[in-house]
Amino acid sequence: MLTVDSDRLNIQTYIDRQIRNGVVDIQSSIPFYRVGNTTTYSLNGAIKDTEPLAVAEKASEGLLEGDMRILDGYFIDGQYDYDWQDDLSESSDSNSECSSRPLRQWPWANRHDMICGATKGYFLISISPDGGQFYIYPQVTTTDKVKIFYDGLKKTFVDTDVVTFDESVVEAVGNFVKSKVSREVDRDLNLYKSYMGSYMDDRSRLWLDARDRVTIKYSLGSELPDSIGSCGESSSCGVATSTVTDTCAGENLQYVIQ
Repeated sequence: MLTVDSDRLNIQTYIDRQIRNGVVDIQSSIPFYRVGNTTTYSLNGAIKDTEPLAVAEKASEGLLEGDMRILDGYFIDGQYDYDWQDDLSESSDSNSECSSRPLRQWPWANRHDMICGATKGYFLISISPDGGQFYIYPQVTTTDKVKIFYDGLKKTFVDTDVVTFDESVVEAVGNFVKSKVSREVDRDLNLYKSYMGSYMDDRSRLWLDARDRVTIKYSLGSELPDSIGSCGESSSCGVATSTVTDTCAGENLQYVIQ
């Protein structure tokens, strides 16, 4: 890792700390390398393997523990497909995904709209500014669950951990560490700038690579709504259509087949 004086006293402790800082910086800049997870909540934590939610008037209140950066969340309404028991003896459930409603974020300053029930018809989550508390609307009952998907920065590691860091990340972190040693230990600003420039280039390439790995390169069709096209805003361009009605979780869903 070091280009000079690799045997200096206590330098390894400094290197280990900078390796960790480099990995954290990569995760901060590129979400692809963060650690993903899921937490499920239920009323008072009555459903097995869930975290507790408390009643807050017309809403429900819960806590976010640790470094949780929420990606999305779902309100799983059990009234249409109730297939679990609200006690700790039930090991798992297979509730229909048709009853999962995506949660829309509501401003924390307006959270009392949720608490007082003024947001009827919406499925909402409001997160406190410190990221430690949240409210869910509508109120979660004994047959409901809330599933939160999130990621976070991994800052501690053990030898048995499975990580997503490949050789490109190792090389980037190596340049990050060399830049820190050049500046703080060797007091060589020119060498520091060289290594830091290499690290910034490495990080940019990693970001581009991560973007390509989670993006569909060639998509089918147009992103424009079906009602908008070259034949006019409301024209079907002479294509025959038929409507099929399906029932999912008690709701009528209509699909247009061309």
